[in-house]
Amino acid sequence: MNARWLRVLILAPNLLAASAAHAADGNTGWSATLYGGPVSYSRASDIFNGRGRLNGAMFGLAVDKRLIDLGSDISIGAEGQVTEYAITHTYTTVALGLGLRFDRFPWNNTSLAIYSGPSYAPNSPEITDHQYGPSFRMVKFLNYISVEFAVAIPGHERHWDAVMRIYHRSGAWGVYSDNVDEGSMIGFGLRAKF
Repeated sequence: MNARWLRVLILAPNLLAASAAHAADGNTGWSATLYGGPVSYSRASDIFNGRGRLNGAMFGLAVDKRLIDLGSDISIGAEGQVTEYAITHTYTTVALGLGLRFDRFPWNNTSLAIYSGPSYAPNSPEITDHQYGPSFRMVKFLNYISVEFAVAIPGHERHWDAVMRIYHRSGAWGVYSDNVDEGSMIGFGLRAKF
C-alpha cells in the first residue's frame, strides 16, 4: 500500500468524526463511508468459497447525498467514491453513480442502498493471469455497482452505522467492454451521517 493511501486511512476516520459531530440531527442527507475487504478479479463467490484465488484487498471512501425523497423512506441518491486496490496490484479508481436507498426496514435503524455508474481507473495495471491469457491491461472505463447494508451503532443511531458493502466493477454486459469482470469486493466499514 502506498504512503498516499495510508494517509487517507489515517485521516478519513477523523474527518468522518468531525463531520458527524457538527451535524445537528444526522439527517441532512449526506453520508460518508470508509470500508475495505478482499478482492477477486474473477468471481465474487471466490471470496467465500475458497476455490478461486483472492487478488488482494480494496479500500474505499464513498460520499453519498440523498437527492429526491420518494416517500415511504425510499430516496434517490448520488454517490462519488475513490477506491484503492492493494497487495497484488496497486491502482486507484474513481466512480460516480445514482441509486436508491431504502431506510427503515420493519426493524428500525437499518438501510439498504444500491448505486451504479461509470468507474475510471487512471493508473490501470497490466496483469498476468491464466484466465485472460498471458497478460492484459485492465480497462480504464467500466461500470460499477455498489450495494451497502447499514445498521445503526447502538447509542449513536443518529450519526454512525456499521456497514457491509459489496463493490463490483465490470463491462456491464458489453456496454463498456466485452463482459470484462475486473474486480469484486465484499467488505465492512463505518458510515458517518451528517
